[in-house]
Amino acid sequence: MNRYFLIFLLCISVVGFAKGQDTIPFKLNDHYNILVKALINEMDSADLMFQISMQEASLSPNRERKMSSVKFDTTEFPEGLSKVNRIQVAGVTVDSIWIWDNELTGYGAEGKIGLKMFQNKVFKMDFDASQFVLYDALPDTGWYSKLPLKLNRGQLFVEASIRSGEKEQKDEYLLQSGFSGAVLYNQNISHDLQLTGLPIIEKKVMKNSSGKEVHNMIAVLSSFEISDFQFNEVPVNFFVGDGFKQLSNYLGADMIHRFNWIIDIKGGYAYIQKNKNFEEPYYFGKKSG
Repeated sequence: MNRYFLIFLLCISVVGFAKGQDTIPFKLNDHYNILVKALINEMDSADLMFQISMQEASLSPNRERKMSSVKFDTTEFPEGLSKVNRIQVAGVTVDSIWIWDNELTGYGAEGKIGLKMFQNKVFKMDFDASQFVLYDALPDTGWYSKLPLKLNRGQLFVEASIRSGEKEQKDEYLLQSGFSGAVLYNQNISHDLQLTGLPIIEKKVMKNSSGKEVHNMIAVLSSFEISDFQFNEVPVNFFVGDGFKQLSNYLGADMIHRFNWIIDIKGGYAYIQKNKNFEEPYYFGKKSG
């Protein structure tokens, strides 16, 4: 009996090793941005915002700490790029990662880090436990809803459905954890759905470098559905005017943080499960109230 028990334990060990889990703790700031603590080139400490819509890393122009180990070259890109760096986040080390200079980031962060942090593994964003979990293979997804996932030019897109008046439409949304709102629409969708005719809760007028005006609007959309989950009276952002062109729809941090996510990029699916944040007030709804 002891021999068989030892064999059983060995099998469990092998299976556990094959899964190869690593965890990375994170915290949310007041704008639902995900922040992690990092060590750059074994020398410089930095608080970085996880940006799911990018691959590499960047540093902010208004960072408080000097990152002396990062050497930027402006000959190829005028904004500055450092190509060979090592970033350690918890027990995960990312080698040969690019770091861009002077990119804006979330509140409380000195830079950003993207999908390269996960080493091409399956990863879980667990907002209940405030941690990422990395897997060598897809874990149990029995309690999750399955959502098709598309990788395009290093960015991740999912499908969702919207209803505005009599119109219902399904479109692709870029996962954008740096945008604090729930949803942002490109100009074509906002025009097709006649979002300007919906109740407007906020409006800002901005100008681009050429002096052209663009209006940043927030309207209340009657219904938004992602997988098996429906949200009502959702504040959605969109732009009106020629001063700026929004190319993609965004699924922002307000919506992302309401679910625990398992992201399987190679398999082409995301798996979502509602978490403790699911029924929180909307970010822009709170700001407007």
